[in-house]
Amino acid sequence: MINFDIFGKPYFGKVEPLRIPYMGSKRKIAEQLFQKMLEIKPNAKYFFDLFGGGGAMSFFAVQLGLKTYYNEKQKGLVDLINYILQRARNGEKGQYGIFPDDFYDFIDREKFKILKNEDSIKGQFARICYSFGNNQKDYLFGDIEELKHLAHNIVVFRNENALAEFNQKTNSNFVLSKKESWNERRFDFMAQVIRLDLEQLQQLERLEHLPAFTITNLDFQDVKIETPIEETIIYLDPPYRGTTEYKEIALVDDIDNFFRNSPFACFMSEYNAPFNSVLEIRKESLLNNTGAKKKFIIEKLFWNKK
Repeated sequence: MINFDIFGKPYFGKVEPLRIPYMGSKRKIAEQLFQKMLEIKPNAKYFFDLFGGGGAMSFFAVQLGLKTYYNEKQKGLVDLINYILQRARNGEKGQYGIFPDDFYDFIDREKFKILKNEDSIKGQFARICYSFGNNQKDYLFGDIEELKHLAHNIVVFRNENALAEFNQKTNSNFVLSKKESWNERRFDFMAQVIRLDLEQLQQLERLEHLPAFTITNLDFQDVKIETPIEETIIYLDPPYRGTTEYKEIALVDDIDNFFRNSPFACFMSEYNAPFNSVLEIRKESLLNNTGAKKKFIIEKLFWNKK
């Protein structure tokens, strides 16, 4: 829900920062971005997320009560979101959660190599939950892959053989949790041993509680926008110019021309763009940042002054 203080600054009630694990997710700064956009466009009722990606901005907008349009060109992501929401609407669940039971089986390196090239729901699931840095191409686990596999089976399936093998290999004496849900057991196990990489799966499962919103799988320029101009916000979070970290690379000139010429209020997240910056957020860099002196980047929000 959106409220405004006496100075016209927007503030929000409780909003859960949901997302699909994805490179460049705006989950941690979504509230700051919406505060600025709604300060500029306080009458907004419609939100178009043209490069939806992991959905953090769309999921935030939905919870604010904005009529939300999520668009993403990468078909696998769109299919996965539709799949989760459809299962939730139909009340479909496996014994471990929203996904079919086989989705909860550990995916090792060899299986990941196969799945990452599949045009399927399971393939997209693997690319998201088992890729390094959510880059959708490199396998998540390194030298401790075997221990991660054992830990996964201990938490999700309460597997006693996996527990015994884990204890033997680590010279430990950990016990099975008695908690009912795998997520509660996960926190029990974290207290005993290591933090497990089940967070990706948990993020996906939380999407089942989202209100309805519109989902499209189009090029950003092909999304039909016919809502009232004064009540509409268009948000663009394209692959940042000068980077090659994403699976889909959009054309910078096309994006800039769209942004410049649209009659609607457009906002763009970027590091550098030839437009008016209305917000700057200092963030710790996630890339090659293991030295004693941390590296920071400036995330900017640009506005086309419409």
